[in-house]
Amino acid sequence: MNRTFQWIDERTGLSGPIRAFFNYPVPKYVHRNFLYTLGGLTLISFSLQVITGILLVFYYDPSTEGAYNSVDYITYILPLGWLVRGIHHYGASAMVILISLHMLRTYYYSAYKKPREINWLTGVLLLFLVLAFGFTGYLLPWDQKGYWATKVGTEIAGSVPMMGAYITKIMRGGADLGQATLTRFYATHVMLLPTAVALLIAVHIFQLRFHGMAPPITERAKAQSKKFLPFFPYWVVTDLIAGLGLLALLVYISYINRAPLEFPADPTSSNYLPRPEWYFLFFFQLLKYFPGKLEPVITIAIPLFIFGSMLLLPFIDTSEERRPWHKPVTTLVSIFYIVVILVFTYLAMAEFG
Repeated sequence: MNRTFQWIDERTGLSGPIRAFFNYPVPKYVHRNFLYTLGGLTLISFSLQVITGILLVFYYDPSTEGAYNSVDYITYILPLGWLVRGIHHYGASAMVILISLHMLRTYYYSAYKKPREINWLTGVLLLFLVLAFGFTGYLLPWDQKGYWATKVGTEIAGSVPMMGAYITKIMRGGADLGQATLTRFYATHVMLLPTAVALLIAVHIFQLRFHGMAPPITERAKAQSKKFLPFFPYWVVTDLIAGLGLLALLVYISYINRAPLEFPADPTSSNYLPRPEWYFLFFFQLLKYFPGKLEPVITIAIPLFIFGSMLLLPFIDTSEERRPWHKPVTTLVSIFYIVVILVFTYLAMAEFG
């Protein structure tokens, strides 16, 4: 085995980059702070999504005639199919939670400031791509919930002035939801989005390694900022333990509450109440307060404002101050966003029961 590795290394030179990757010095205070594992946990959750997604693809039929039956087979007949689908289903929610918490940790630690602007920008793009994963994956079981939620979602996109009808047609592949819609969502979900996310993660990690950790904001952490430990085994072991905990939690949830599958999609149904996944509920609820001509305020103006403000943040907040308790404007704005999301999510959940 040693001769084999030597032969490969002599011809590829991989040992140097691999050794440099695992010997990368990480500040000691990072190993003692659970908040710094959120990035690694997000990467682990994405890896779980890729692995379970590949397993599901072997049995999934991306056609309007066979999609529902294939998901039903995976869930109720295929040995351990319920577990794979459950980890994939609940893992999507876990990934949304983890990347949101990771972004909040970065935000409150002011880790977006110079020279880490690109790291922040890739993180913002990753957040929105993760949400796109949720939206495109919703339709794939071709059940009532996914069908009608996608129908409403594409109609919301259609409210964009001038370009709305064109955007809706591109998303659906026609005037109504059908085989073209399922094919486009499936291709986007299993090929385009994973590729884009993987590339952004690579850039994100490279930037993290290039600039290192952002300076600490507490005095205790500053005292340990000049002490370093190698990435392996210290941080690797911490992330692995956290990752195993995440996997155990997903297995437990999948066991006690199997991934839902409603009745097959029925385009003729007139009494079905569409409802999106929980992380879109606040947006769905906000739409009710802006009917008719005011709808573009929610569908366009507010998302563009939030997305734009997140992208421009590193170039607006250029002060040296990093402590959130000494930055009332950015801190209060984030608290306002969080409260709005929680309140309107609660109102939507109360309405749906």
